[in-house]
Amino acid sequence: MSAEQNFAEQLGKTLARARIAAGYAQELVAEQIGVNAETISRFERGTVLPTLPRLIELAEIYGVPASTLLRRGSSRPSDLAEELAETLSHLNATDRVWVSQWLSELCERLRYAPTGGRASRKPHR
Repeated sequence: MSAEQNFAEQLGKTLARARIAAGYAQELVAEQIGVNAETISRFERGTVLPTLPRLIELAEIYGVPASTLLRRGSSRPSDLAEELAETLSHLNATDRVWVSQWLSELCERLRYAPTGGRASRKPHR
């Protein structure tokens, strides 16, 4: 899968979650921005990327910043770190430390685990 296809798929999932969290049906969103429901479905399936102006419209409807939709749709480590930091900010200090330690241990295990039939990864030096 190309980087663009992966991004489109992740952004689509993000758009679907944002729409559902806002309590809207695809048909209602489509009506609000002047497209058919299939267009919204294509965005959410990742078969079509929305234009930037359309993404801004969707963000306004869902009540979230467009940057949040883009960040949540990204697989870049820096974007994921920002998202994780935001999520952690809702926890108390003890729970933040516990989640951080747990996540570090999980990442370390995954780093060396065979994935999808590929050989174990070697540490980067």
